[in-house]
Order: sequence, then structure tokens, then C-alpha cells
Amino acid sequence: MNKILLSLLVSILFFACSNNGDKVSKDFMEVYYKEGISKEQAEKTLDYFLPRWKNKDGETPRKSVQLAKKGDTINFKMVSNMEVMDKMEDDIFYTTGNELSENLFNGAPVNVLLSDKYFKTIRTYIFKKFDKPAFGKRVADGNIEVYIKDSFSEEEGNTIAAFLSKQIHPAGIISFQIGKNESGNVVVSMVANRAKADALPDSDFQSLAMMISEKTLEGTPLIFHLADDRFNPFKTFTYKMD
Repeated sequence: MNKILLSLLVSILFFACSNNGDKVSKDFMEVYYKEGISKEQAEKTLDYFLPRWKNKDGETPRKSVQLAKKGDTINFKMVSNMEVMDKMEDDIFYTTGNELSENLFNGAPVNVLLSDKYFKTIRTYIFKKFDKPAFGKRVADGNIEVYIKDSFSEEEGNTIAAFLSKQIHPAGIISFQIGKNESGNVVVSMVANRAKADALPDSDFQSLAMMISEKTLEGTPLIFHLADDRFNPFKTFTYKMD
């Protein structure tokens, strides 16, 4: 190959790669960062998504995202399979922007951008600030997070989180909420994928409700909900000691 042409090709390839920004990576995930984003912020983003995006069954496909800052706004761009993304509600992406704003970027606006594998933007979701639902105070142990409400103490929340972390050993984040309903009954909610939950026997969830009651709440009767990620229930179990 002509040396000039070879040099030009190398330069183009180098520019194409470096134009994505610097990179931090671990396991199945890589985070590129540029234009006002620090390495520490990129690493924090990496650590935030690793447990959330890890497949519980089988190998996790590679995930690539890119962070950039324009003025006071963060652009969070992720390589996307649009056949999958087109089936998802827009609110999911607006919610993601709000979660990243709160958890990673100190309240700064975060736009969510869907892209092809070359980080060419396909679709943009401009940040829209949502009112945060009153989930309660968050405590965590490993990949278990528990939101505590009403009269429940942080100590009780930590006890439940530690117990569930030891029992379940989840590869990704699993969210629970504990509180009381209008009648004063204890209510424990677990965020779950509806399709996957429907494929499991009800006895699995009944057993989990029993263990939570007997091992962390001194046998207190409880209502156990399977819920979406806003803690809206779609399936309910009750537990009361004989």
C-alpha cells in the first residue's frame, strides 16, 4: 500500500477512535468521556450501571455509553438496539435522565441520547425534571436497596437489607420498600419484572414474604407486593403466622 495512503488511513482511524473521548471500562461495560467530564465522573457512572445492567442469567452483552458536557447540561449517550428501544415508553428515558441527574451529577440536567455503534445520535430525550416520588429513606446492603417509610426506623431497614442481601445474593440491584397502608398493615414491596415474575411459582414469593416477616419483623403479618419501578403493585401476597 502507498505509504502516504497508509499514513492517511492510520490518521483517520486514530481520529475516529479518539473522537469518542477517553475511556474507562470494566467487565462488559465501557464509558467514554469528553468535553468537561472528569475521569472520576466516568468511573462513578461505570460503577453505577454495572450492577444494574448485568444479566442475572448468562453473559451480558457489551454496553457502551458516552458522557459529554455542554454548558451546565450533561449528555448521556448510549449505543442502542432501536428495535428494543422503540418498544419502550418515552418516560423510561426521561426517568433515566432524572435518576442520573440526582445520583451522579448533583442535580445537573441530563439529556439521554440513543445512538448507533459509532455514537451517531439517533434520538434525543431532552431533560424534563420530574417530581420525585416519596419512596422513603434509602438504605442499602450490597445490591439490595430498601426504602423505609412511616414508622420504620433506619435500623430496621438496614436489618432487612442485610438479610435480603445474604439470602438472595443478587447480581444486580433489587429494590424493596417497607411501610404501612391506611389500615396500619405492614406492606413490603419488591420491584420485579412482570413477565419474569409471572413465570415463577407464587410459592417462591410467599416463601420470601414469610422469611422477611419471621427473620426481620418478629413474625409480624404483612402484605407483600410485586411492583414496577415506581412501586406500583401488580401482584399481591399476604403472610400471617399460623
